[in-house]
Amino acid sequence: MRDLVVIGAGKFALEVTRYIDDVSAAAPDGYRVERYLSVDGEAVHAPAGLCLALEDFEPRPGTRVVLALSDVGRRRRVIDEVIVKHGLVAENIVHPSSRVDAGALRGRGNIIGPDNYVGVNTTFGDFNVVNYRSTFGHHSGFGSNNFVAPNFHCGNSVEVGDDNFFGLSCTVAPEVVIGGDCRFQAGLNLFENAASGFSYIAPNRIKSIKSLGGEQ
Repeated sequence: MRDLVVIGAGKFALEVTRYIDDVSAAAPDGYRVERYLSVDGEAVHAPAGLCLALEDFEPRPGTRVVLALSDVGRRRRVIDEVIVKHGLVAENIVHPSSRVDAGALRGRGNIIGPDNYVGVNTTFGDFNVVNYRSTFGHHSGFGSNNFVAPNFHCGNSVEVGDDNFFGLSCTVAPEVVIGGDCRFQAGLNLFENAASGFSYIAPNRIKSIKSLGGEQ
């Protein structure tokens, strides 16, 4: 078993730990979570006995880590100021139930959760997170540090930049090009290219009407 340090100690870190456990159960050379590193501003939910504040961690080059934070901006800071700066080894974690070709992960630090499908010749850079039950059309490309919430779907030949956040159940049409540093509202259907640095929201709003009294 290989020792692994999880950067993050919140709820999402525990979700990622389940992915790690499933990977380890399916392979003889799996992982053992040695430590959780809590990041300033997140509520801690990991076991107290395994937690250490990130600022108190003394990183050693070659330490194996997984970045288990959901906030894209916070992830970027940890990538640049901790993982890259100190020469840490960011592992690719791919759940055994997902269909991902060996060459799809061009970089490091990617997390692919359960029940995902990645089409032929679709690639990912570094530090992307794919939760679960999502599909990625063939011949698409995703940059680095994109966070994809569950039930995401995109068509073929889609291009996505860096540092984007996709909410629950987003859909991207074929051949759409997305820039970087964007936020996409849950349930959004995207049929046009998306420029960098914007938040994209659906115009529809849910209205509430007070229920009338009496029997229905």
